[in-house]
Amino acid sequence: MHHIKKLFYVLAFCFFVMACSESNEGSVESGFVVKGKAPVAFKNSVLSIQELTNSGLITIDTATVGNDGSFQFNGNIKEKVFCVVRLKNGDVLMVLDTNSRLELEIAPDSTLQYNLKGSKENDELKELYQMNGQFMQAVQLLETKYAQLGEEVPPVSVQEQIRFEYDSLRQNHLASMRNYISGLQHSIVPYFAINFLMPDEDFEFLSQIDLQLYKQFMDSKYAVQLHQKVEDLKRTATGAMAPDIVLNDPFGKNISLSALRGKVVLVDFWASWCKPCRDENPNVVKLYNKYKSKGFDVFGVSLDDNRSAWIDAINQDKLLWNHGSDLLKWNSTVVKQYSIDGIPFTLLVDKDGKILGKSLRGKDLENKLQEIYGF
Repeated sequence: MHHIKKLFYVLAFCFFVMACSESNEGSVESGFVVKGKAPVAFKNSVLSIQELTNSGLITIDTATVGNDGSFQFNGNIKEKVFCVVRLKNGDVLMVLDTNSRLELEIAPDSTLQYNLKGSKENDELKELYQMNGQFMQAVQLLETKYAQLGEEVPPVSVQEQIRFEYDSLRQNHLASMRNYISGLQHSIVPYFAINFLMPDEDFEFLSQIDLQLYKQFMDSKYAVQLHQKVEDLKRTATGAMAPDIVLNDPFGKNISLSALRGKVVLVDFWASWCKPCRDENPNVVKLYNKYKSKGFDVFGVSLDDNRSAWIDAINQDKLLWNHGSDLLKWNSTVVKQYSIDGIPFTLLVDKDGKILGKSLRGKDLENKLQEIYGF
């Protein structure tokens, strides 16, 4: 139902809660200044402001909340960055550069109600944060609704209904995100907003954002990262030749994607530990059995690092097709080769090795195969 790795990092950015120590009082004449006001309950608390990076959170400054709730962050940074102020009841996101003069007022109950003055980009980031918060609340309500059924494994019809409702929520959310991002002008906020999108599904949109903003922000590390991401995704865009994959099968024998030329092939990137992957396997088995006599095949590419777990999952799920893995998990050569940032991930490749579609699962995969084979 979602790309588990990507979702983990997005949620970690927005909802992870912890505290840091050390105090920093006073101010400096140069560099950024963030003056804050917190509820009295925060008195003597140590707050931190941290930069969000691909490798984790980097503390920029810390401050102790005074008796009247006031605090202040100061410092110098090399470029405009996305930061977070860590709080017990959530996080406050902000855009910060070395010349920022910001005023932050923290609400007593919810950081979604914080007030941050001094920057148009921070107004935009707050609206984005609130949009995503509303989506997460809707997903939680959906989870609660089906948890009340009291069944560990719901019937297939209920599973399909859950998938349909979740996909509807997600598609509406993504449409809102795209619309919002498209309306932002002279802002680096789109570079944060794209973390909420699915790169493989939103390739054309990401390409458009890169084209519009790269020249304007080409000195920003965020612009460079997106530009490189778009270039990487072009290699596996619909219509491109699928890069060959050569791996060992469960018996140690070399197997390649190119050896399956002449067939329509679903390249299924999965792992034994990936629950959404395992949940999708019965659907792939059904479609494989329906179309294998017509020249349809599956090439399972595992991101496992445990050979026994990999083989057990193949046997348990009755996956009677070609399988390969280098057992290196996220360090696998295929991760960089195919710009994979989450699984399950699929590619549908035609008889000549060209990519027909990406991220096809469930009903979408079934519809595509019906289109190809006519039944």
